[in-house]
Amino acid sequence: MVKCAVNQIVQGRKQHVTMDFETTRSIQSFKDILLDRYGTSDFLWMSRDWQPLLPYPHTIKTNPKKIKQDVLRSPRVQHAIEEISEEKGIPKEQLYKTVQSILEEIGYNRQLPVVRWLGVLLLKVLKRTCNGLFVNEANINRVMSTVGENPVIFAPSHRSYGDFILMAYLCFHYKIEMPAIAAGIDFHSMWLMGHLLRDCCAFFMRRSFGSDKLYWTTFSEYVQKLVTDGDAAVEFFIEGTRSRTAKSLTPKFGFLSMTLVPFFTGRVPDITIVPINISYDRTLEEVLFAFELLGVPKPKESTSGLIKALNMLNEKYGKVYIDFAEPISVRELFESSGLHRRLPTPESPQVQHVMSPEETSFCVELAHHVVQQQQRHSVISAFNLMAIILNNSVLEGTGPPLLQEIVANVAWFKSVMEMLGALIDIQGGLSSVDAAVKEAISVHKSLVTLTQTNHLKLVKIHTFSRKMDTSKLKGHNLSEQTMDVAVPMVMLQHYVNPCLHYLIGPAILTLVMRHLDVQMEISRNDLFQKFNFLRSLFSNEFAFYTAWAEKEFEDAVKQLEVLSVVEPTKSGMLKLGNHAKLQILLSNLLQPFLEGYLAVCQVLQKVASRPCSERFVLKATQQRVEELLTSAAISHPYSLSLDMHSAALQALTSLHAVDRLKRNGAVEFQIRTTRLLEITQMLENLMLQPDEKFHLSDPTAKHFVIHGSQPAKL
Repeated sequence: MVKCAVNQIVQGRKQHVTMDFETTRSIQSFKDILLDRYGTSDFLWMSRDWQPLLPYPHTIKTNPKKIKQDVLRSPRVQHAIEEISEEKGIPKEQLYKTVQSILEEIGYNRQLPVVRWLGVLLLKVLKRTCNGLFVNEANINRVMSTVGENPVIFAPSHRSYGDFILMAYLCFHYKIEMPAIAAGIDFHSMWLMGHLLRDCCAFFMRRSFGSDKLYWTTFSEYVQKLVTDGDAAVEFFIEGTRSRTAKSLTPKFGFLSMTLVPFFTGRVPDITIVPINISYDRTLEEVLFAFELLGVPKPKESTSGLIKALNMLNEKYGKVYIDFAEPISVRELFESSGLHRRLPTPESPQVQHVMSPEETSFCVELAHHVVQQQQRHSVISAFNLMAIILNNSVLEGTGPPLLQEIVANVAWFKSVMEMLGALIDIQGGLSSVDAAVKEAISVHKSLVTLTQTNHLKLVKIHTFSRKMDTSKLKGHNLSEQTMDVAVPMVMLQHYVNPCLHYLIGPAILTLVMRHLDVQMEISRNDLFQKFNFLRSLFSNEFAFYTAWAEKEFEDAVKQLEVLSVVEPTKSGMLKLGNHAKLQILLSNLLQPFLEGYLAVCQVLQKVASRPCSERFVLKATQQRVEELLTSAAISHPYSLSLDMHSAALQALTSLHAVDRLKRNGAVEFQIRTTRLLEITQMLENLMLQPDEKFHLSDPTAKHFVIHGSQPAKL
């Protein structure tokens, strides 16, 4: 655990920090920090005296202007200017001006008056649209009691644009210095909003640096100055972008590696990374995400677009939960991996630090630790459980469930999820579940509705005009009928996905065991081999880390044994247990992914015997999936997701079923026929039988999606 420097703590606390973080994971430990703001003046609250805690205080104070000046004068930037001047014959004065321009583009400001006024506006929005902003105060206090002697990095999950806004308000509320927040360059060009975000401590980074050595050197030096010289924490999203699927994305390592260079080179004794989870009852961008996954281009960020989106303020978005995980000491994790820092060399201040293979591997491990902690500190809502139950009803073809069936199944599945380690936002027994389900239906009334007969159905989404330039679509031009059914189903899957990191291991094992041959038994070793294959295939879908495969396998087997899904035989083999209901549900969770990945394999066999582009593959796959859905060959519209198809293509490349080629500056893909056929056969063996399918042409599909029906009163 990192050393304590800011606040005095009781003797022996460090030995019990991990236990403390575990024991404070209960819904009762979360406090609604909006509760005290009702009936009070938002202006007076945001105007209060504010003397923030500095996560990494320095004797010599710095400021945004000084950081930019220090970067310009740094040996590394000076060295880069001299090299580029000699190589390209560009005058140094011109390169100095370029660096100054880059720093003006990048650099953040800290203007407290702007923070206060935006805070007033944010409070009014939150009180109007949210049922509460719940924070695990005990965990925040424990985190802040451990910082002070080294740089601090906040690493929140990223599911919405609201993430960095909520983090800024959270810091203001708890009197923590505003972090310097890494933001995409898209926001920089937004009229007015770009300036406001910059004044609220956002600094901007380009999506890619290409071969621009001067920009790379300037930006990386700027980030390292924030780490070594800044009083405030640095905040960035390790996933790199918002997750459109609400699953954790495979972490990115570029920005993380920049922040770690001061540690690797011995300029700081340690770095404290604080994983943070932000869980939403309802995601602000739920409809936009569904359309993006189906191939509709993301709208360009603009202030006018933001203003048009203000009609969302008439909606309710339920509760938001924020939880700080146990801080990660980079030094302790580094040393526990058996690694040692290299001694700095005399020329190191002038030369970009080139990471060793060991340091690169460490970055990968650390990034996955951060994602894992984010996942463990999520809060699962009643609607997440409802989405799984409703999704399962669709796949089982049982028709829209009754309200009382939903309540009973949510109560049952709540106990399953809690056994798997999830924290559920439902307190109490069946009556509490009933109340939570009805509240969830009210919050998500734009997606689900109760009919007059008390059946729960999906609502047709009317928010997108099909009149658009089809050349801008990222995939196939899907039909109106397909979109009518697919959009609400993709939105429903958005609320299934936050549960999957608890369920994916058990689901893979259950799926494999339900498709065993007639012997119906399997050795642990054979089961692990099949588990590991699917885990590798879905590595980009679920942010798996290869080194943890065996432990996750053992954990999943133990969980399934407790749940009576799997049981050991007298001969030491494993067989299915007697919990058929849970076996079916777990298998169904993987159905859309199996269908999507199999479609990618089948399309590649047809189109990629010769090199072809990713866009061509994705478009052809989506067209094929639409045909399969319409003809009832496959079952779930989420298999239309372009993100899924892209993840499958990456995984098949890693599994050596596809070659990734660079031709004339473009990336193309070509299959390895034998390996691809082998994987295709494995997937086909895991598919459910056709008579178990839900499909677009089936009347069941129409029964699940209704048009403009008024919800029954709760």
